[in-house]
Amino acid sequence: MNIAREMRITAEHRNNQGVRQTARHIIVAFMMLLAFTVAAQENQPISTATNADTAKAIVDRYLTLMNYEGLPADSMLYIESSIYDFHDRSDTLVMKRWFLPPHNHRVELWVKGELQLGYLTNGIDNARRYDTIKQVWQKITVPDYYDKGAAYDFHSPLYKWRANGTEMQYLGEKELYGVKVYEVHVETPGMHVREYLFEKENGLLFFVIEHPEVFGGDVDPRNTHVDWRAFTDYIHIGSSLLPYTESYRRNGHVTVINHRYAFVKKEKKKFE
Repeated sequence: MNIAREMRITAEHRNNQGVRQTARHIIVAFMMLLAFTVAAQENQPISTATNADTAKAIVDRYLTLMNYEGLPADSMLYIESSIYDFHDRSDTLVMKRWFLPPHNHRVELWVKGELQLGYLTNGIDNARRYDTIKQVWQKITVPDYYDKGAAYDFHSPLYKWRANGTEMQYLGEKELYGVKVYEVHVETPGMHVREYLFEKENGLLFFVIEHPEVFGGDVDPRNTHVDWRAFTDYIHIGSSLLPYTESYRRNGHVTVINHRYAFVKKEKKKFE
C-alpha cells in the first residue's frame, strides 16, 4: 500500500501559505508568553483558585470538540508529522503514527530515511520496541509501552486526565491581544506544573505554559522542560478536530510540527 498516494493531504496549508501561517503561529506564541508572564504577576496566588468544577467543564468542552471517540473503527488514522527547527528546515524529522480504535497504537520516528525509534501495541497483550542496533522489533510488556511509547500518543495532553491523577483549578478569564481565554492550572503527579489557555469563543486549547517544578516529585537535572507549547490551525478529520500545527520551545530553541492526517485501510498486522 502506498500511503503517500492514499493520503488526503490538507492542501490549503501547503507550501508558501503554510510557511506564512507557521511564522505567524510562532510570533503569536511569543506574544502570548509575554502577555501571560505580565498577567501572571497580577494574578492572585494559585492556591486561592479552587473552582475545580469549572476547570473540568472547560476541559470536557475541549475534549468533546476533539471527539476522539468519533474516529471510525473500520479504518486506521494515519498521521505523518514533519518536525523541524523554526530557523533551520534542513534537518527535518518525520514521525509516522497509526491508530486503530480503541487501543492499537504504532509510532515510528525517521531520521534521514532511517528508522530511529519505534513503539507499537494492541493495548491488550502485545507491545514491541524497535531495536535500532539489531534492526528488529523486540517484545516488551504493555506497561513498558505505556511508560515510553505513550509520550508519542497523538491524543491531546488532557485526554487521560481522569485516569492519571490530574488536579485542575480554574484561574479565571483573561484577554490576551484581543483574544478572550480561560486559564486552567493543571497538576499531574510526576509531571511539570502547567497552565492551559483555552479560547473562550471556540473552546479550543491553543497554549500551554510549563513550569520548571514537578508536581509530587523531584526535577530530573538531566532533563530540560518545555517552556511552552502552542496548538493552532485545527482541521476537521472526519467528525474529529485535530491541530495542523504544533510548536514548542526548549532550551531557547523553537520546534515546529506540521501534521498530515488520513484514514487508510485497516491493517491489524501493524500492531503485531
